[in-house]
Amino acid sequence: MPEYEFELTASGALTDEVIDALVEAGDDDATFSTRDGLTFAAFSREADTLLDAVVSAIEALESVSLRVLRVDPDELVWASEIANRTARSRQSIDQLVKGQRGPGHFPPPATHATRNPLWRWSEVEAWFAEYEGRPPDAERSIVLRSINGALEARQGLRSASEAQPLRRALQRLLAS
Repeated sequence: MPEYEFELTASGALTDEVIDALVEAGDDDATFSTRDGLTFAAFSREADTLLDAVVSAIEALESVSLRVLRVDPDELVWASEIANRTARSRQSIDQLVKGQRGPGHFPPPATHATRNPLWRWSEVEAWFAEYEGRPPDAERSIVLRSINGALEARQGLRSASEAQPLRRALQRLLAS
């Protein structure tokens, strides 16, 4: 059975009782850390599909009172993260971005809202797949982007003062 690696970011207290409950339930395939009131669970989970792995991990964390906020790796990446994910140097990525190496036409940044530009990983991964002559790993990008969208919509429903109209609108959008 394939093994999938991903990280979940959650709110809620990570206590010894929470960890014990996860281990008792057989969910002992994550390494935990906390920072700034958030819990991070790095999973290496066996499952038939990436979707099954991520959903089962979310269900496991939420069964012990943690609230999952998102799945990482995130869709938006800096050049240093592109280098990390592609096992290349930061300088190599800079040269590809500037068209000094490779076939050119590197995807444009999705945003310049931060000090450094951010790219959409799905576009970068597709570019590298073409450059390296292999099929793109579209499933991972689609699954993670979709789950993160659902988690974000769920957060919006919790904070909306008029949740019912928003819930109906989201159901209509998802049905089409």
